[in-house]
Amino acid sequence: MHVGQINTNPDWGGGENQILHLVQGLRARGQRVTLFAHPQGELLQRARKTGCDVCALPGAGRKPSAAGTAETVSQAGVDLLHVHDSRGASLGTAVGRKLGLPVVLSRRVASPLRRNPLSRWKYSRRNFRAVVAISNTVRDVFLRTSRFPADDVYVVPTGVDIGELDAVERDNAFRREFPGRFLVGGVGKLSVKKNWAFLVHVAAAMKATDLDIHWVIAGDGGEREAIELLAKELGVEDSIHLLGFRSDALRILKSLDLLFFPSIVEGASVTVRECMVLGTPVVAVEAAGTMESLAGHGWGVADGDIEGAVAGVAEALTNQPLRDERVSGARRYAVEHYTYDRTVAGTIEVYRKVLAQ
Repeated sequence: MHVGQINTNPDWGGGENQILHLVQGLRARGQRVTLFAHPQGELLQRARKTGCDVCALPGAGRKPSAAGTAETVSQAGVDLLHVHDSRGASLGTAVGRKLGLPVVLSRRVASPLRRNPLSRWKYSRRNFRAVVAISNTVRDVFLRTSRFPADDVYVVPTGVDIGELDAVERDNAFRREFPGRFLVGGVGKLSVKKNWAFLVHVAAAMKATDLDIHWVIAGDGGEREAIELLAKELGVEDSIHLLGFRSDALRILKSLDLLFFPSIVEGASVTVRECMVLGTPVVAVEAAGTMESLAGHGWGVADGDIEGAVAGVAEALTNQPLRDERVSGARRYAVEHYTYDRTVAGTIEVYRKVLAQ
């Protein structure tokens, strides 16, 4: 089969990283695949460097041209389209209808669909032959808020690169930049959804303990100023360090004593799954997708439960037998369930079922 992958996002993020690995994995298994992506996007440039077959989406500087994309896809001669973002979903629907091609949708977020006729039509069976959800959490939310047939919504877990993660080394020089005994933190966009304010409140509450902790957050976004202001108001501005965007996020995760993951809405956190492989224990807010990823091999706390979070962080840092048990369990679970090979194999199986229809 020849599969066309469509992604219109010009920015680079976790989704784009997953698409690139999927394309590479499909090629490694002998599958023919062409990536149709934003002409100025990082995904297109990185994919081109790996030798993948790529095509720039016509007119994607503002809005991708459906007519131009249909012509480009037709010339490529694909058998099936796989779309990965919201605008790409609309574009793929138009192209698939024009060319008579089946379309598969990837769903990565655990947000409910909007309750309006347009949204229900957009994400209906008449537009997509199948939906690939990255977790059971995402599948459940999608089915609960759509009218899509349950038999055509498949779970294919998001993978991580085990070999790459195993090669990451702890950076003691990085740790020495922060004077505390323990280094706790997280990686992610500085947005309201990521709930970093909860981390700041927990950091302030832990001042009353005898644990000497410094906190780091690697990431950037619109909430940076609000986080800095809250840290100052709570008197922890000296122990919370906003590192901005870091290209060495994996090295930072490996160097932490603990990942504190406060996000309140997660389909399936790649950061959490990476830490499970890296051997970094995780304390996280009990978002359904996060808890599904951890599978009991970490510490869950209710959002807003500062006392519970303080207890969880303290136990994760100081109870060495329990810490070792959960770290080793997390590693085993991740290596068994979250490999790119499983992601690619599961995706191919969905393609085959769709084409068999």
